[in-house]
Amino acid sequence: MFRYALENWEPDPYVATILHRGELTTEQLQTAEILRSNDSAQSNAAHLIVRTIDLDAEPDAFAAQLAEENSDGKLPAVVLQTPARFGERETVLAAELTPANVVQLTDSPLRRDISNRLLKGDSVVWVYLECGIQEKDEEKFSMLSDELTRLQGELKLPEIDQEDLSDLAADPETLRIRFSAVRLSRDNVQESAFRDMLLHVEHDLRDEPYLDQPMAFPMFGRGRALYALVGDGVAPDLIREACEFLTGACQCTVKAENPGVDILMKVDWDSFIEPTETVDTSLPPLAGFTGFGDGSEAGTTGLQVSQNTIVPDTVIPNQTITQNSPTSDSSAEPQQIHMDNLQTKDDQPVVGDGVTSAEVIDTQSPSTNTLLTNVIYVLLFAGFTVVAVTIFLARLSRS
Repeated sequence: MFRYALENWEPDPYVATILHRGELTTEQLQTAEILRSNDSAQSNAAHLIVRTIDLDAEPDAFAAQLAEENSDGKLPAVVLQTPARFGERETVLAAELTPANVVQLTDSPLRRDISNRLLKGDSVVWVYLECGIQEKDEEKFSMLSDELTRLQGELKLPEIDQEDLSDLAADPETLRIRFSAVRLSRDNVQESAFRDMLLHVEHDLRDEPYLDQPMAFPMFGRGRALYALVGDGVAPDLIREACEFLTGACQCTVKAENPGVDILMKVDWDSFIEPTETVDTSLPPLAGFTGFGDGSEAGTTGLQVSQNTIVPDTVIPNQTITQNSPTSDSSAEPQQIHMDNLQTKDDQPVVGDGVTSAEVIDTQSPSTNTLLTNVIYVLLFAGFTVVAVTIFLARLSRS
């Protein structure tokens, strides 16, 4: 399941709303632009929807509710809300609109570490959220690490059915079960946004009985937290249950029907995932129909369609393309492909691989129109003749 999620499950977008009154200053506009650069409409690096609301401009009910929740805060402010998974969105945090706060929404050192581990082949990365009591944290984290080491050597990957192989880009022979664990202090200022996102994985994690308890979150795929183990629930049997589920067969490929909540990370996952077998959708020209299958017009770009991404067929000459592909090895160095001396043939018809181009007949010429008209007449005459002969023979047989 962990590999299918990494290759196919796009993270759900969070929503960041900038609240302000009146015009923003030049510095505030620049800070807002930093946040907008992570909007999903402009970038694949972070799955985020950015909105700006001027509270002086007769705000709607949604804006009024956000303003009420942030009534004690300083404006302009940015309010981060969870993906809409259980109906209404929940507010994760509200902070003053500053460059430091904006950066921390989408990125932090620990989130970068987790994404690197997942891309380099870790099946599951466990995040241990400390309770703040050193002795208990040491005991729990040591037990978690030991149990993951034991399970890594004990659990086996399921056999993949032949019909399911097309759903995976990675060679099943290269897949390995590998677990790791990281620690997160509740007092780590750099990771405060990440901590608050984890505490919104389940609705009651911020309630009094659980808030000060140690927690463990198994993360997989593209930064998706399965659920939280809390307090005494951080135990070998429940750790094993989560690991077995995430390394077992994917019973349902529909993301929405599987447990888990995505964590906001500034990672362009598609650029690191090796696509499945490419299908070339370019077609040879259809003889007799000009304008169809002709890809030589300016501005036309052929597409290669794969399961994970759509890659433009055309490449800018002398461009260097960097591709990072995850492997089971601990290192994943970028591979550079240099595109030099590319030539375009604007006057040539588009032809699929291994297909010989066919001569295109000009249907606008008078001779071609006459030929087509004669063919139609011949076919109509032949049809009427067959019908008449059939009726004549039927009457002859009855007489």
